[in-house]
Amino acid sequence: MEHLIHCGQVLEECPNGCQAFIPRIRMRSHLKECPRNQHNLSSQQRMSVSMDRLDRQSDQRLLVIEQDVGTIRSVLNEEIRQRLHLITDVGNIRKQNQVVEDWTRETEKAMDELRRQMEEETSRKAFAIEQNQLDVQYCCDITQSLKEQVESRLDEATKLVNQLSADVTYHQNQLNDNILKLEELIFENERLNREKFFQIEEFLQQINEDIKTKLGNSDYVTSKQATLDYEVKNVKNIVCETEERCDKLDRALHQTMQNISDLETQMAMQQRIASVQNIRGHLIWRIKDYSKKLEESKQYDTILHSAMFSNKAFGYALRLDIYLNGKGTWKGRNMIACLNVLSGEYDPLLAWPCRLQAEIIIRDQCSNAADAEDYVKTIFVRKKSDDFIQSNQYFHIPHKVITSRNYLRNDSMFIEVRVLK
Repeated sequence: MEHLIHCGQVLEECPNGCQAFIPRIRMRSHLKECPRNQHNLSSQQRMSVSMDRLDRQSDQRLLVIEQDVGTIRSVLNEEIRQRLHLITDVGNIRKQNQVVEDWTRETEKAMDELRRQMEEETSRKAFAIEQNQLDVQYCCDITQSLKEQVESRLDEATKLVNQLSADVTYHQNQLNDNILKLEELIFENERLNREKFFQIEEFLQQINEDIKTKLGNSDYVTSKQATLDYEVKNVKNIVCETEERCDKLDRALHQTMQNISDLETQMAMQQRIASVQNIRGHLIWRIKDYSKKLEESKQYDTILHSAMFSNKAFGYALRLDIYLNGKGTWKGRNMIACLNVLSGEYDPLLAWPCRLQAEIIIRDQCSNAADAEDYVKTIFVRKKSDDFIQSNQYFHIPHKVITSRNYLRNDSMFIEVRVLK
């Protein structure tokens, strides 16, 4: 209402009665131009005085109002600036809240994923613990069963060894008896041969005497000569037969000794099968008296057997067999060997067919180890099953290789076996 009293835009009726409504701020200029200004001069003068007074008051009030408006404007500008700052702060806070909300959502998702992973990991660990317990129980059961089997097999092996010992004792006694009989037979044959030789000499002396006394009778000499030739031929046949029989007896004796050696080897093999010590798949075998054993191999086709070993703990039972003088078409020029997979205690627990790769190494016995050059041969060993009769897989090494470099030293040779896989 105070503003309406002093506002310059308020319409007021012209005081001269011209029926015009003029804004208060333009009233002075209207009065100068009003058509009824001549008739009411006095009133106009009074009005002019009053209007001057009003103008002065209005100017003062306008000045106050302008000051108030400036103050209000400055206050409003400050308020607008503060509001802008507040709006900016609110926008930043909203952005931060949005970022915080996004981060919170992502954190919640990550926490949910971590919880899910922890639950899965817990379930997996629980399953793994349960499976490990089952595996441990299974291993304990297997170990117990293996222990029982080993004990039973050990008892059987002990019985078998005792039986083999008894058999070997029996065969050895028989062999000793046979050797004694053979010696007696040989002595008897030698005695008979000596007697026959003496008789032949006496007979020849008689013939010579008869020839001297009856030299003139050519027919008698001819018949006597024919008889003598016939007797000599018979004697030669008897001597050849005796030599053949002696050779056969010698071979039979050596074969019997070989059988005894094989029986002893079989007993040792049974004992080694019961407890194989070498379970690393690695064997070094020293063959002593190479020249003597080579000569025996040339005469009697002897076979050399290495110690038993295994490719791993509770693995395949292995043995290296060697023909020093070769075999078959390779005989006389090469050394033939084969790596055999034997029947072992743990065959039912192993994977079949058996496939192994090994290296056969003839060690160079050079004085300077840096100059040594070993001879290496790679072989493959296969066997279908634990009860399958294996056909030996031979490999050859020429004699000229063995006699070269320092593979033979002090009449000994070292052969190394490494099972690769």
